Amino acid sequence: MLEREESDKSKEPGKSRLQVLRVRFGDDFEPAMPPLDCGEHLVSLLWSWGPTMCGSMGDSPLTHQEISYCQINTGIELSAWEAETLIKLSREYFGESHRATKRDCKPPFAESTEGEQVRRAEHQRKMRSFLDG
Repeated sequence: MLEREESDKSKEPGKSRLQVLRVRFGDDFEPAMPPLDCGEHLVSLLWSWGPTMCGSMGDSPLTHQEISYCQINTGIELSAWEAETLIKLSREYFGESHRATKRDCKPPFAESTEGEQVRRAEHQRKMRSFLDG
């Protein structure tokens, strides 16, 4: 659950920064992500298999057992470092998803700040509006 201001007594669930930005700039707004030098296939697998798994006490990072089952079910063979990298990615995603509930949480990478993304989206929106007439 997202952290609220102390003065906010509403019962309505809080909106994430991404939800607020999508309301402002359109549903197709996607925040900029840092470039990858390699490993795109692992990121694709992480999103395909799910970045976390449901445990007895809620979400939890992927385990080696879960990765093994996914390999068996899909017929994909991963090397040891690829499996370990997926585990690390899952753990980082899980940790960041909990840190991101704080109101003052910064983006997980420094190259692209929320302000830059907002300015870029605003510029794109103005350009679309101008070009569409």
